[in-house]
Amino acid sequence: MSCGFSSRSVSRQARLDMARRTMRLVFISCVVFALCWVVAAALICVRGFSMRDAPADIAVVLGNALNRNGTPSPILASRLNVALRCYRERRCPVLFVSGSIDGPGLNEALGMRAWLMDRGVADRDIVIDDQGDNTLASARNATAYMRAHGMTRVMLITQYYHLARTRLAFERARAPIVTGDYPRQFRAMDLYSSWREVPAYAVYWIRLTLDADAQPVTFRPIRFLMNLLLDAK
Repeated sequence: MSCGFSSRSVSRQARLDMARRTMRLVFISCVVFALCWVVAAALICVRGFSMRDAPADIAVVLGNALNRNGTPSPILASRLNVALRCYRERRCPVLFVSGSIDGPGLNEALGMRAWLMDRGVADRDIVIDDQGDNTLASARNATAYMRAHGMTRVMLITQYYHLARTRLAFERARAPIVTGDYPRQFRAMDLYSSWREVPAYAVYWIRLTLDADAQPVTFRPIRFLMNLLLDAK
């Protein structure tokens, strides 16, 4: 009886030891994965911070959400302020505002144009792209415009953590000279946004490495519902 009891105790202890080793391995793996993610996010931000800011033929302002009244949200307004300064300093003679339609009366590109015109930018110096559903779509549309008008130098204006992926999209769209600038404003939300950029950048890099001409893929729930309603009429 004592031998049987001892054997069961050893077997139970072995299982406990194995469970502890497994839990330790899982914990270490999670820590390593989290550290790699943090390092990747930091590198993406550094790449954005270190982008060269130089005069360009055209500045592309990447869209962001509008307020309910159609005016730019604080993030978008900060990007537009950078573009406005560039325009006033005559470093960016043409402003290409690229965004999408977020809902009825919420056209990001038109909202950006109105904001810029209210501050003295001539309508003829603003190019509207309301088909910029995502970063890749904006890059495709802007580079097509550049080629059509003999432009070679583009300045990208967006948040610093978004610049690396935007630059990747423009370079793969064959923009010859790519520079960038960003708002000098930092928010607590930037930590989440930087973290989110890691998988977004990875997806872009993989897709555009496999196929430099990969088409933009996006899904806008509000636009989808609007189209359904219009088709039903």
